[in-house]
Amino acid sequence: IVDPSIIVTLGRHSMGLFFKGAKITQIHGQMRKVDDRFVIGMYHPAAALHQMSLKPMIMADFAKLPELLKEARTELGRSGSKGKTAGKKKKAV
Repeated sequence: IVDPSIIVTLGRHSMGLFFKGAKITQIHGQMRKVDDRFVIGMYHPAAALHQMSLKPMIMADFAKLPELLKEARTELGRSGSKGKTAGKKKKAV
């Protein structure tokens, strides 16, 4: 079962699953807590192909992503980029 604690949505349709009635123009690039998860709403990268004026915003949002992920991991009591399995190695058989 996949049960992520951090979700990055790409585009308004996936964002709408977590933020009912919200507009992507208002919450893109922001992290919000939804129940016990952190959700970050982002423009879909292909949006810049259809509207070139969005490209600077999309680039800025993606540039902020590492810091938002770090913040979420800190609040979840994790470190590293692989969650609970960071640093563990499988034994050779």
